[in-house]
Amino acid sequence: MTQQQPLNPIEQAKIAKETAIDQWIPRKKELAKEFIQDEAKQKARNLVKGSVHLCELGENIGSEQSEERPVIIVSNDRINSTSTNVKIIPLSKTLKTKQVVNRKKRTITVPKVKTHFFLMKSKYKFLTYDSAAMAEGITTVSKVRLGKHLGSVDPDDLEKIMSRLKWVFDF
Repeated sequence: MTQQQPLNPIEQAKIAKETAIDQWIPRKKELAKEFIQDEAKQKARNLVKGSVHLCELGENIGSEQSEERPVIIVSNDRINSTSTNVKIIPLSKTLKTKQVVNRKKRTITVPKVKTHFFLMKSKYKFLTYDSAAMAEGITTVSKVRLGKHLGSVDPDDLEKIMSRLKWVFDF
């Protein structure tokens, strides 16, 4: 009897990804059926720009955000009130930071990535973690993927997030 060689890290990652996708497929089917059954209800959901919801993003490919996580709705309210889809920016609990010296000669911590904006748990009590709004991760999702409303981002912070989104599209 020959002993099997241990899998290399790439093969292990492939198996783990296939398992995660297989586990996601049944839930995705449930969401699709729910949408088909209640399309009018989904379209009528009153979702507002700047609101934060839990969202079932599913299983990713590459560095896309995945799983259930908070997201910020960034599409305008006309779209949000008439479409079955909305544009969202995912939140991540991974904060990539760097230290810079500000105008007052103080060292402060800022996002390392130009497209990120930090939402701190101390300000947004509905968040479980300090979070990075990742403008480069903007995507369109069906409203059926959006669950519990957690809260809303204040107008000043939403404006800063939207400025990062403008940078993503070179506007």
